[in-house]
Amino acid sequence: MKEDIMGKRGRAPPGSMRMKKSRTKRVIGVVETVTVKGKTGKVTVLAKIDTGASRTTVDTGIAARIGLGPILDTVRIRVPTSRHAETRPLVDADLIIAGEEFDIAVAVASRRAMKYHVIVGMDILGLGKFLVNPAKGARAKEIANGVEESR
Repeated sequence: MKEDIMGKRGRAPPGSMRMKKSRTKRVIGVVETVTVKGKTGKVTVLAKIDTGASRTTVDTGIAARIGLGPILDTVRIRVPTSRHAETRPLVDADLIIAGEEFDIAVAVASRRAMKYHVIVGMDILGLGKFLVNPAKGARAKEIANGVEESR
């Protein structure tokens, strides 16, 4: 009778490698459809997946419309366009991205002038449920279909 790699007692013999159970990660693009749920409603928007952002941010207009709040705390965020950190309120929200739901504290800031009103940051991406592939997602589909926005 042949002995498997795990040995008789379920332990790997010295010098062998034990394989961990693989977790299936969902592949997402740099732009994805995200649903943000608050106390009085929900909204589905295109969100920018930003591996350089430490925290997920929602536009103030969306936060007000769907009833996000009360303010749990504040967080200081470094903004690339400014020398100084910005203080933003944190509120509890439910975000659904690629079929995964997250109950998370999100920062609230005015993103009215921005193309994407929600930024998904490393607070969600760092949980290890997603792989970001720039060739996939809503934005890649827009480019492939010739819907590239001129700037």
